[in-house]
Amino acid sequence: MAFSPYIIGILLFIGLFTLFLRRGELRGKIGESLVSNKLDRLPKDKYRVLNNVTIPTPKGSSQIDHLVISIFGIFVIETKNLKGWVYGGEQSEYWTQNIYGKKYQLYNPILQNAGHIRALRRILKEYEPLPFFSIVAFSGRADLKVKIEDACVVYMGQILSVIRQFEASRLTWGQVNSIYGAVISAQIEPSRENSRQHKEDIYNARVQKNEAFTSGRCPRCGGKLVLRSGKYGKFYGCSSYPKCRYTHPY
Repeated sequence: MAFSPYIIGILLFIGLFTLFLRRGELRGKIGESLVSNKLDRLPKDKYRVLNNVTIPTPKGSSQIDHLVISIFGIFVIETKNLKGWVYGGEQSEYWTQNIYGKKYQLYNPILQNAGHIRALRRILKEYEPLPFFSIVAFSGRADLKVKIEDACVVYMGQILSVIRQFEASRLTWGQVNSIYGAVISAQIEPSRENSRQHKEDIYNARVQKNEAFTSGRCPRCGGKLVLRSGKYGKFYGCSSYPKCRYTHPY
């Protein structure tokens, strides 16, 4: 059955609109693919690579962009294929992306990756202690203006050089393969339903944090939020500082 130009136009509009809504997800997938190709260059006799790993957590699931298990340690990589200015603090709950004056918030990827590592420790507890290393990698189109003290935040093109800086063996090749197998066994099978549930878990967690913030409670520890002034202006901080270093832009 032939469709009229009007129907075709409507269908095309719906398709483009759907693509527009999913542009962030598609952009992220492109960034992950670029990093996957880079990681594939690592020597196969020293490194084992997993991409797009989803593992269970007590409150849902944790989706890890890239996991490199090697004799030098376990590298957990969170990628952000963003452009524009990106600024925030190491302990800030949210960072800000500024594109031509328009500002968007993103959850602090350092904290996000720390959650991935906690999830990995739970499923690998029989292998502890394990040497985990967090890497947060941004697209070269981003202009990073973040305040970092100890975390590793780099551009995607720097990932391999960061990993190759680790030259001291911390695990045997047998341990590497055993840990690799344990992660594979713990993975949540990729499916549309599991993907939907993962997104729903993330949404619910954000709602809970926002409810805590709007009620004046620290989303991390439940302490009281206090308005403070710093070098870069006003912000909300936790009354339990320095035990809790939660901050949120004013």
